[in-house]
Amino acid sequence: MGKLRLMSVLRIVLMPVLVWAIYLLKGNLWFRLYPAIMVALAFLCFFVSLFKTPLIEVIARRMGEDIDNRAKRYCRNVTRVWAAFLAVHFLVTLATVFASYEVWVFYNGVLAYIMMGLLLVGEFIVRRRVRRG
Repeated sequence: MGKLRLMSVLRIVLMPVLVWAIYLLKGNLWFRLYPAIMVALAFLCFFVSLFKTPLIEVIARRMGEDIDNRAKRYCRNVTRVWAAFLAVHFLVTLATVFASYEVWVFYNGVLAYIMMGLLLVGEFIVRRRVRRG
């Protein structure tokens, strides 16, 4: 799917959601939508990079890592994992906009960071095992 087509589809899908959200939440909408917008932007960075050099590979190269074909495959897979995680995270974050304030705060202020930290630690452990094996 071309980049322009993807952006058109995203607009068609996200615009009604945004209009509906503005109607329902009025006052504090932008405050409550901020985490969802940030997650959506992060997702787009990871997802779009899968069509060229994966973002994880770019980060690894900037850290001075030697990237062979095996490492390129690993970087692409890690980028896919992050894109999938961020897609689900976006949906949950967006759902919390319509939940109680307590649920929104707990998910976006506590649980989201724990989940991202667990994914980072998990990937670090897997990377060490992959390097050994």
